[in-house]
Amino acid sequence: MVDQLRKTTDSIIQLQQELFRQWIRHWSPLAGATTPEDPAAPGPTAPGPAPQGQWADVLCDLLNRHRENLDNAYRAGIGAIEDAFRVAEAKDPTQLLTLTGALWWRAFATLRTAAESQVRDLQAAAEKLLEATTARPM
Repeated sequence: MVDQLRKTTDSIIQLQQELFRQWIRHWSPLAGATTPEDPAAPGPTAPGPAPQGQWADVLCDLLNRHRENLDNAYRAGIGAIEDAFRVAEAKDPTQLLTLTGALWWRAFATLRTAAESQVRDLQAAAEKLLEATTARPM
């Protein structure tokens, strides 16, 4: 069970990293940035970079949300460890099955919630960056 949880966690992390790469690859030309895959500068139709203050605000907001997600992940991890010790104290096979099943469902619910939160935060940051790059004061 622990091995399956580790494999699932690794898969989710890889999925999140790939999603982030895709978002960056998609939005970086709009922001005037280049990527290793596309070192050329954006074309003349791409808007210029957003003012530094807007980028800093978006980045600080993204980092604060990331910190909150990490805090939640640590809380969930501590809870999972406490639950795992309760599973070890099972008196009979029926109780062991019940506790193990509950632990398994809580672990996957926590993973799902964390992934949804990270995707939502990434989307919010991408929207703010897009707004910052397209809304130019004239």
